[in-house]
Amino acid sequence: MRKSSSAALCFGLVFGFASLAHAQATRTWVSGVGDDANPCSRTAPCKTFAGAISKTAAGGFINVLDSGGFGAVTIAKSITIDGEGAHAGVLATGGINGFNINGAGIKVTLRNLSIESPTVGGPNTPGLIGIKVFQAAEVHIENCWIGRFNTHAIDFQPSGGGEGFINDVTAVSNGGSAVSVGNNARVSVNRLNAYTNGEGVFVRGNSIATVRDSTAVGGSVGFGANTSPAAVLNLENVTTTHNGNGILAAAGATVRVSNSMIVSNVTNGLNNGGGGSVIISLQGNSLTGNPTDGVFSSTVIKQ
Repeated sequence: MRKSSSAALCFGLVFGFASLAHAQATRTWVSGVGDDANPCSRTAPCKTFAGAISKTAAGGFINVLDSGGFGAVTIAKSITIDGEGAHAGVLATGGINGFNINGAGIKVTLRNLSIESPTVGGPNTPGLIGIKVFQAAEVHIENCWIGRFNTHAIDFQPSGGGEGFINDVTAVSNGGSAVSVGNNARVSVNRLNAYTNGEGVFVRGNSIATVRDSTAVGGSVGFGANTSPAAVLNLENVTTTHNGNGILAAAGATVRVSNSMIVSNVTNGLNNGGGGSVIISLQGNSLTGNPTDGVFSSTVIKQ
């Protein structure tokens, strides 16, 4: 009897470990017609990102088989979610965030996703933030559409600092910034299209953002930095137009601008709010057609 019990126990342990390994696959899949009771395999996909993430090993990949809405999710481990080849939607309503990223030292990639909030005045209340980074070592956001959230499309303010890499993102009609940076973060933004948000890219606190080949249209501020100490915003080949302020620097912030168009804004091209803030031209800029163009604090001669 004892031998039989021992054998049964060993079998149970082996079966349990096998089940655990199966549950933590390196690559999983979701489908609009999937089921979170499935193992999230290619032939038996899950229904939601939340369902798939629980069955994906740290450092693994979640892929999208076909179009669907895959639900808001909290990410607490290194992972890649890729919606390539389908309309991979996440609809966040009722004041929640589309994605919460919150894990010490984790590395997360979000790619080819549509992160959506209902339009104000519809039957559902809007979501709060498209992507909120609470804590992470490194976050990559690539080829995503993010729209109509109450505050920011991307709020990158990780506890203890972190690195953000934002490429080919379109942000539409968010109440706050298309990209908000703060809390000792370091962020690179390339090819951002920001339309009718509160701001395009805005840096707060002891953080640095470098923005290239990007456009901000129809907000209160195109690109800006605020709050000392040492908020820094570097702009290369950007266009800011039809905003209240094309470029804003305040409270000790530093903004550097090169080869950019600051044209046809509603009130100011450049708005230097003082308090030790500066807006520096690295040359090649077009500053014209604004009711008040403003002036650069200084010009640095190209080397």
